[in-house]
Amino acid sequence: MTNYWKIVNNVIKSSDILLEVLDARLIGESRNVEIEEKVKKAGKPLIYVINKCDLVAKEKLDAAKRELKPCAFISAKEHLGTSYLREEIMKRAPKGSFKVGVLGYPNTGKSSVINLLKGRNAAPTSPISGYTRGFQLIRVNRRMYLLDTPGVFPYMEKDEGKHAMIAAKTFSSLKDPEGAAMELIERFPKLIEEYYGVKHSDDPEEVLESIAFKLNKLKKGGLPENNAAARIVLKDWQEGKIKK
Repeated sequence: MTNYWKIVNNVIKSSDILLEVLDARLIGESRNVEIEEKVKKAGKPLIYVINKCDLVAKEKLDAAKRELKPCAFISAKEHLGTSYLREEIMKRAPKGSFKVGVLGYPNTGKSSVINLLKGRNAAPTSPISGYTRGFQLIRVNRRMYLLDTPGVFPYMEKDEGKHAMIAAKTFSSLKDPEGAAMELIERFPKLIEEYYGVKHSDDPEEVLESIAFKLNKLKKGGLPENNAAARIVLKDWQEGKIKK
């Protein structure tokens, strides 16, 4: 992680403009305040790039737009918002060639944003968090270059439930998938219950058990296999199947 932060610091220093890629479903949770403070201290312009906007209702995005300035809503999956993001970058671009650093938590879609700006698969993408391992310089056109970085967590942040919700840690790598799934259910009870067609309960563990029965994830004796059900819930959430 120390080496990752060294790379991030070098990208901030080397870039003329910085992009912070956020998850539209959990904008506040996917903001890395440490990164934002470093960019502010360096005196560099920062654009909030809110990815996965196709998964969120318009009124939610409008509220975020009033709070975060400047920002650009995009969907790497649906190829939405690319032109607007380019315009926001060019408004702040110096004369001649310039570099744009792309920052954020692991697996927020940084490489996908780069691919959108480039117009083809310029950076490797993977659903596995931490896939981007080093500093990459990518040419977009004669003037614009992109600097890709590995995702980093704020120092000493150990919130596995949060990391699962923003996909910074994949469902398969969690130490406590049941706990993370119950946090998600508690945060979005109606959304999760409606998606899996189970009855409402104020107890997230009871909801998870109902989902296990619904998915036929059972132990011997017919008891619910909550661990298996939890990983499915987290996988569906991280893959964008469950929309707000």
